Amino acid sequence: MDGKNLDKLYAEEFSLMMSPEHSDYIKLNLKKIREYRRSYNIPVIGIAGSEGKSTTKGMLSAILSQRGPLLETPLDCDSATTVTTTLLQLEKSHRYALIELGIINHEQFKLAVEVTEPNIGIITNIGEAQHTRMGDRYLLADAKADLIRHMSAEDFAILNIDDDLVSGMESLASTQRVIKYGFNQAAHFYATDINFLGPDGVEFTLNNYYKFKLPVFSSTAISNALAAIATARVLNFEFEEIMEGLKDDFKLIPGRGNFITKGDIQFLDHTYNATVNSVSKACESLVQFKKFSKKLILVLGSLEDLGDAAREIHMNIGYYISALPIEVVITVGDDARYIGEGIRKINHNKKTVQHSPTPNEVPATVQQFLEPHSTVLMMGGRALHLSDQLHKLITTL
Repeated sequence: MDGKNLDKLYAEEFSLMMSPEHSDYIKLNLKKIREYRRSYNIPVIGIAGSEGKSTTKGMLSAILSQRGPLLETPLDCDSATTVTTTLLQLEKSHRYALIELGIINHEQFKLAVEVTEPNIGIITNIGEAQHTRMGDRYLLADAKADLIRHMSAEDFAILNIDDDLVSGMESLASTQRVIKYGFNQAAHFYATDINFLGPDGVEFTLNNYYKFKLPVFSSTAISNALAAIATARVLNFEFEEIMEGLKDDFKLIPGRGNFITKGDIQFLDHTYNATVNSVSKACESLVQFKKFSKKLILVLGSLEDLGDAAREIHMNIGYYISALPIEVVITVGDDARYIGEGIRKINHNKKTVQHSPTPNEVPATVQQFLEPHSTVLMMGGRALHLSDQLHKLITTL
């Protein structure tokens, strides 16, 4: 088989489970790519977890790029093929490599880690985002822990202390260089004195000493910042340099909690996706805008990949939202109607709840409730494409 056909076979097969017929060819290519990666003696940072990978990578990019060119996987890197294709783009000019490991299949994740050989591994959290495809949290944690198991004694593991399963991966690490971050003051890097500033972002104190102010709007983004700060310190960046990079060069990715204004209306854009974990964090960020708004409006679409638990999970989300000072809740999609049911059971119609069966109705529905100085948060499963509806709404104002 010539090289051209081998490359084509590799590209087609590596993102799938290897068949016995082709596995030798694929393993040969993986070996060649690993050798190519080893020929570059630079820090390679692997980022895994259920959520926050892209934001953490963006923050690290803003910090590390101050010292020279980076190699980065594209946004939402969710295949082993994309990881290996990125590694083959390594050049002598690159100072660092940032590899997002968003791969779902356990075996493919393990292969990608083995080829990448990160010498710094970050795990952000273990959530329920993919539980119907990878099992429960414990199976998901076991899969992501391959990043930590594969490290050498000289490598660094950066773990979220606030996630019990991630923090517990320390016992699986083959390195004693384990750095923890989070809101727990037992961590090596922790945040206190958190102050949400509405449109101006958030400020916090790192390790009771360093003051940070960031253009982010949720505690999740603060956690991502702590992971980036911990990694930068491992790479010998000074705190002033870290602050400068985050202040001047970091912007939230559209759809990941970024802030938009149109006239006197404010929007929090979480339209990229919605998971069990992210909904409560996003609602928390909306509530932080209460003192900066006359009305809070939540547009929440159905979550995906929940299987038989869909009704119960959406009802529980409704119970949670019922206790929040959000005046208007607009649910979108079939399963999201159970969110409304949960709210009504607890809140007894004290909150305005309206259901839109399809996303196309969202802009007009939201406009019914808008008033000057309203803040709108919009989020939902990817299949709803709520980013399109948010764009339509903003353009009509």
